[in-house]
Amino acid sequence: MPTAEGFAFYGETERAIAALAEIEANARNIRDQEQAPLRILAQSHIAHGLLSVALSGFCKKHPGFRFSIEIRQREYISQWVANRQFDIGFAPQPIDHPQIETELLVKAPVYVVLPRKHPLAAKRRLGVADIADEPLVAVRFGIPMRTRLDAVYATHGVNPVIQGETASMVSACQLVAGGLGMTLADPFSAALFTKYPAVAIRLFRPQLLVDYLILWRDGEERSRLTEEFAAHVQVTANALVRKVSQYADSAALEVA
Repeated sequence: MPTAEGFAFYGETERAIAALAEIEANARNIRDQEQAPLRILAQSHIAHGLLSVALSGFCKKHPGFRFSIEIRQREYISQWVANRQFDIGFAPQPIDHPQIETELLVKAPVYVVLPRKHPLAAKRRLGVADIADEPLVAVRFGIPMRTRLDAVYATHGVNPVIQGETASMVSACQLVAGGLGMTLADPFSAALFTKYPAVAIRLFRPQLLVDYLILWRDGEERSRLTEEFAAHVQVTANALVRKVSQYADSAALEVA
């Protein structure tokens, strides 16, 4: 079994190899007079639920735009951006790194994702009292959504009934779609399941707002196109949050 030092060494080695590969790719781009792709770093739910939508619209507007997406856990994103291995990153708070400058992407609520045939799907809002005894599919310890879940339950003096754990919010929603319990989800994961007939999405109360951030290396010069891309993702993120919240309300009225 590798030691903690071994895992740390592996992480540094992986970053070094990635940096060398990036240098080689940039050299080829210069040689071939191609525009280097924008290097984007994000968590999986942001990449799948938000960037897929944002990039579709942005690439239609800029047909020559090239990009490269890397998916990482939140704890590694700020370090990779700080090491100049990526041009831009996207992650939820908290982010605390002396070489990282942050900009608000969107302030978004948390949702409850549950089976559509569940009796609670008839309600427009679901709180801790509603789901206190319901089996949950939770993300693992250390992931911000799990930390928020545990904190809210602790505030109300109850323990969550954890039926199962998984490593990502998208995975948790997929398990709910398969009939396993319910989960608390971010808007980007929830957005992927608005067309699933077996799934219901409801706003969680008390309201939990999460700040999602754009990450830049502090002092790094940004191209006009990169700035335009970041602004486009901001607009897309805010529109998506509004869409999911409106869907949650309207779908609840239909069920009722």
